[in-house]
Amino acid sequence: MEETSTKTPQKSQAVTTKKRAGIYFIIGVTITVSNYLLYTIIANLIIKNNDLLWLSTLIATFIITFLAYFLHSRITWKERVITKTTIYKFFIWNLALAFLINPLLTQLFSYFTPLYDLAKSISEAIHLDFSYDFIQSTGAFILAGIVIMIINFLFYDKFVFGKRNSQKQ
Repeated sequence: MEETSTKTPQKSQAVTTKKRAGIYFIIGVTITVSNYLLYTIIANLIIKNNDLLWLSTLIATFIITFLAYFLHSRITWKERVITKTTIYKFFIWNLALAFLINPLLTQLFSYFTPLYDLAKSISEAIHLDFSYDFIQSTGAFILAGIVIMIINFLFYDKFVFGKRNSQKQ
């Protein structure tokens, strides 16, 4: 009997985590699309220099962080206790993302030239008029975004929004 009661909370927790991951994914896609649109506008219409993709990423990520906090605190982790510490952890983590991790990942992924050469060839073969710079900046953004989404879910769930309502101080 004790084994059943021990397994039930774990199973329930796994379902909760799975559901939360689904919600996080939907909100993450919304945030990522918004971030991508802003990043693309900055990279292609304002800065216009693929040597400065890190700067486009930095600016877009900084602005989108406010949207992310609002959506995650009110939807993804809505049953968790939100305190000043939660807010500080969220913004400190996202500052590290915006100023260090995301720009470095974007720049790193911008060097995946064989991938972008292939994408450019495919683009030309199907008569899409995408420039190499656009393909490179988009590819770097998407690859960095995938890595960041995974890291964020784990970090947000365990450290930022980690306090459950049943554990109020």
